[in-house]
Amino acid sequence: MNFIQKTKVGSIYTKYNLKNVNLSNLCLIRWSPETRTKIHNHDGKNCMFISINGPLHECRYLHKHMGSLYRSQTIKPLSFYDMKSEDGFHQMFNFDKKVKYSIHRYYD
Repeated sequence: MNFIQKTKVGSIYTKYNLKNVNLSNLCLIRWSPETRTKIHNHDGKNCMFISINGPLHECRYLHKHMGSLYRSQTIKPLSFYDMKSEDGFHQMFNFDKKVKYSIHRYYD
């Protein structure tokens, strides 16, 4: 039985979701070296996340464009961070030359 859904997003990251189990709102993300996401939100969902093996970087925006930047922060390993729907949009970066992993939990 295949219970893991693998979704590759270009060369940026690969998301692994559990399917058909009570933990389907959890996913593991493998971040490729020296990459970034587009500015995005989570379509009304909140997201709690933790970097596992090294720092990532996050920028938060009021709107879906760079000119609305209101926060830039380093995501420290093994610390929890929250992105709520009212926080607007964000963008994630892996500035390092090595693969990083993070765990994300999406919730209402």
